[in-house]
Amino acid sequence: MVEDARPADPQALQEAEYGFPYHYVPKWRTGFTQCFYDDWGIHYVSTIEFLLGRLRDLSSKSIVDVGCGDGRMTRELALQFPGRRVIGIDYSTRAIALAKALNSDLEGIEFFRLDITERHDLPPSDTAILMEVFEHIPPEDCRDFLEGLRKLLQPGGTLLLTVPHVNQPLEPKHYRHFTEETIRNALSDFFVVKEVVPFERKGLRRRILRFVLGNRVFILNSRRLRNFLYRVYKRHMFHVRDQADCRRLFVSAAAR
Repeated sequence: MVEDARPADPQALQEAEYGFPYHYVPKWRTGFTQCFYDDWGIHYVSTIEFLLGRLRDLSSKSIVDVGCGDGRMTRELALQFPGRRVIGIDYSTRAIALAKALNSDLEGIEFFRLDITERHDLPPSDTAILMEVFEHIPPEDCRDFLEGLRKLLQPGGTLLLTVPHVNQPLEPKHYRHFTEETIRNALSDFFVVKEVVPFERKGLRRRILRFVLGNRVFILNSRRLRNFLYRVYKRHMFHVRDQADCRRLFVSAAAR
């Protein structure tokens, strides 16, 4: 007797694939492609891992992800810390709609369209994440933004923040990049900075790694080799001793 090789529940398999909008990957209107490659991806996910590691040492019961965009970091927070209240907020209506759609499978995660410089009813959290957001705020609006950020936290609550360093050329969508001194000065009226850590090593090795992972000719498709290169990156190119060699800064601070 030949056993039926079909999966027990094909509909469940199809439903699971909707965790990513894969039907939107192939395109033809502006030229055919069936690939989507994020050349910043290795830096993005390693930063998420780093922040999750920092959060494990905190006993916070609630975490707010400020400027959550499509909710990827917020999702990882909810997966890593079940039982804690996890909130993602962003001023973009489109981003919040996407975050809700992509995370409808998770319980214990909330998303709000919110401008933190305006009055709102969101209760203060123990911890706030500001991952690659502050550089998008116009300098003339930073004071109001930081005051709103502080109000999202309980007194003494923890802020974990990452920003680009001035070693990295200013991008068109960024208003400014920072040094340890300038980020400390920017936060000082509303937060007590406890730690500033440079990370993401600049230089030739990093450029070679990014080229091997993907370029205009090919995208590396060996899972074993990708995982090996990711481990190499985290071990040898993520941590930096001196800000002269870094591309980004991590900051841990407490709300005044």
